[in-house]
Amino acid sequence: MRTLALGCIAIAALTTGSLGCSGAAAVAPPSAALPVPPQPDGSTAIGATPAAADTQQGPIGFVEDDYPRALAEARSRGVPLFVDTWATWCHTCLSMRSYVFPDPALRRFSSRFVWLSLDTERDANAMVVSKLGPRVLPTLYVIDSASERLLVAWPGSLTATELAGMLDEALGTAPDGKLKHALEVDVAVTHLQATKDAAKCTSMAADEAPKLPPGTALADVLRAGMDCADDLPPNAPERAKLAGLVALGDKVAADLTQPILADDRSDLWNYVVAAYKTLGEKEHAGDVKRVASAWAAFLEDQASRASTPAARAVFDAHRLLAYKALGAPERAVPMLQQSEHDFPDDYNPPARLGSAYFAMKRYDDALGAIQRAFVHAYGPRKLLIYSTEADVYEAKGDHAGSRQALSDALAYARTLPAADRYAKLVDSLQKRLDKIGAPPRSAAASSKAAK
Repeated sequence: MRTLALGCIAIAALTTGSLGCSGAAAVAPPSAALPVPPQPDGSTAIGATPAAADTQQGPIGFVEDDYPRALAEARSRGVPLFVDTWATWCHTCLSMRSYVFPDPALRRFSSRFVWLSLDTERDANAMVVSKLGPRVLPTLYVIDSASERLLVAWPGSLTATELAGMLDEALGTAPDGKLKHALEVDVAVTHLQATKDAAKCTSMAADEAPKLPPGTALADVLRAGMDCADDLPPNAPERAKLAGLVALGDKVAADLTQPILADDRSDLWNYVVAAYKTLGEKEHAGDVKRVASAWAAFLEDQASRASTPAARAVFDAHRLLAYKALGAPERAVPMLQQSEHDFPDDYNPPARLGSAYFAMKRYDDALGAIQRAFVHAYGPRKLLIYSTEADVYEAKGDHAGSRQALSDALAYARTLPAADRYAKLVDSLQKRLDKIGAPPRSAAASSKAAK
């Protein structure tokens, strides 16, 4: 199964899942409340009429990484708790933070929820994140503050208009029928993708996508369908549907009137490029170059329009992917150097620089960038930086360096909370280390052992 390296990926399967950045699934409430210390309780049920002060239409303000505080505030005000689970490496998460949550269309909700942002990679959030159980980043939750029951769990992105519809639904107002149907199809297809029923996923996506209205759900279904088709055995009859899916995906991505986030449009282009390669590297080389060129140009335009460095950096990960697809990773270097300058405490720009330099075969520069990334890296994403470091050493022919990087990765994995969630990645790192083998013993050590 194709991996979205450097993008939003399934937490539970860090390098093997491909639920996509914008999958959708409403989930049932958990059987137990989320674990927090006792809080002052003066709450009312969800959907209660807000007090006069709660009708103010100011910008949304998030409580950062403090679930107990946010829950206490929601209970005292008698409103639901909205939770955004994210990570610094997740471009879709950054897109939501820069382009969706600040949207004026959401201001009417600012006082009707307490808004909480949780960095899923921080150890301090591990207990709450484990209880919520996001499998895709971002996942957006609405929690009844009185009972701590999950009312909504949406894995992926939404436009501001779509998010407003979801929030109205949580507050008791039914969404538009067409939007509701589209989201139901999104739920069904991405569920089949998540449960690895690739044949049904491909067929449903191919049947339903042409009938869906423009929007996030259409992009989600197309991405899921292409991914599922790619995961089918070569002789599976459903695999023939990939050509129709990629053609529609190509058309939707190129149609700038489609009401989807720039990041989601970019992600769709990423899937289209991969799908054309699946259909035939030689036969579709022209399509790959055409799509990658349009993709890169779109991202450069979006980055040039960004009002802040953070909004511009949303597109870094995908620009790197697009430039790699064009065979021109060197085009990513200036933007990543700028992001490293703008965000000196963020490990992502130097980590991506390491990947770009590696693709350029500038191995020493890659190692230097990786070492700068390690200074600030934390959480499970650090395992992928170790993996890239091992790749670079291997390319240099330095088996000892590669062995050390993999050993360091495995040692670090043992320190992670809920390390079992990364079992597949850890297993792949161990297999790589086993393939390299033990370090050669010195002549003296061999002579001593022989005695």
